[in-house]
Amino acid sequence: MKNDGEVCGLNIGDSTERDISRKIFEKIRPQIYPTIELKNIDNKNVIKVTFIGSSKPYSADGKYYMRVADESRELTPQELSILIMNSFNQDFERLCSNDTINDVDENVLKFFFKLAINSKRLNNMVYDKVILLRKLDLLYMDDVHLNNAGRLLFSKNMPIKLKLATLVTPEKRTFSDMKIIDGNIFELIQTAQKYVEEHINWSIKIDGLTRKDIPEIPIEALREIIVNSFAHANYYVSSYNEIDIYPNRAAIYNPGAFPDNVTPLDYINNNLSSKIRNKIICNVLYLAKIIESVGTGLKRAYELCDNENIDISYEKENDGFWFFFSRKNNNITDYVSDLSEIEKIVLEEIRKNPQVTRDGLANITKRNSRTMQRVLNSLKNKNIIKRVGANRNGYWEEIKK
Repeated sequence: MKNDGEVCGLNIGDSTERDISRKIFEKIRPQIYPTIELKNIDNKNVIKVTFIGSSKPYSADGKYYMRVADESRELTPQELSILIMNSFNQDFERLCSNDTINDVDENVLKFFFKLAINSKRLNNMVYDKVILLRKLDLLYMDDVHLNNAGRLLFSKNMPIKLKLATLVTPEKRTFSDMKIIDGNIFELIQTAQKYVEEHINWSIKIDGLTRKDIPEIPIEALREIIVNSFAHANYYVSSYNEIDIYPNRAAIYNPGAFPDNVTPLDYINNNLSSKIRNKIICNVLYLAKIIESVGTGLKRAYELCDNENIDISYEKENDGFWFFFSRKNNNITDYVSDLSEIEKIVLEEIRKNPQVTRDGLANITKRNSRTMQRVLNSLKNKNIIKRVGANRNGYWEEIKK
């Protein structure tokens, strides 16, 4: 067959089927047992090979390949490692844990039960711990032990960790607060969301007699990314979920590698189907209406931030990825009105990125470097900004008044 789909056919002899079967048997590991059929398409002879396998990844001659466009490309060691881990994770949720039904935190389970019934995504039923856990596919086959998904979601033995930090500088250098919290998924989602809400800025809007508190980052967008980080994490890898609050951004870390060859923007712009790492966990979160249909959370977060002019970005790592939300400065002081237009622009750029350089500012504002140096000197002389650290590795800091 040609790349454009045109059927070419091939010469089929008496031993062709046998030769193909033998080659597949010799070359592919783990072994597969295909069905081989002779077909005629457009008066051309072809052979149809059908097989089903659940023991990924499979190798050919000891090597592993992926199909890219019209060619096969050998997987890199990193790609192969991720593929093996993802394949293992398909069974990981159902494996027997050391926790039993007696280790279930019933307060958390009842909290889930109430959410799921109210959402009408779980059929109305009388609460019964064992029946509910069985219905959610959270029990091992002995009906005594929790499987890994059940343990991660509802165990009172604090199966996972969440690292929380607030930083004084735009770099991970000086902390004003740092702690590690242990718990289950339901507990830590709530803990993470509360921590962010308490450590970002809020402004007040008065509408008649009504007071409205407005967060500098849309809370629903933060919640979507926080939930995403717990729903799609690699829990068999010893790592933390993490939230860091910097002066200029909020960062949320998911300890689960993002799929190769795609980015969050690909899912948003191209409506790609989401690859679910933890199907049982995601189903439980869906029943509680903590997540909507899988794959929509990223798009919703980006849309909410776009509506509020909040920059949201991401950074992929080998074993996970970060989402970053830029922070607004809601404490705008009176001195801003006394600044020139170019000084206001430069101050705003420094607020967005304290590490911005003089040349970077010149490029943004379309002015030359000498003009930028004069503006920076003016802001420093007015005691509005100061330079922290060396010129090369330092950053700008706004002086609060």
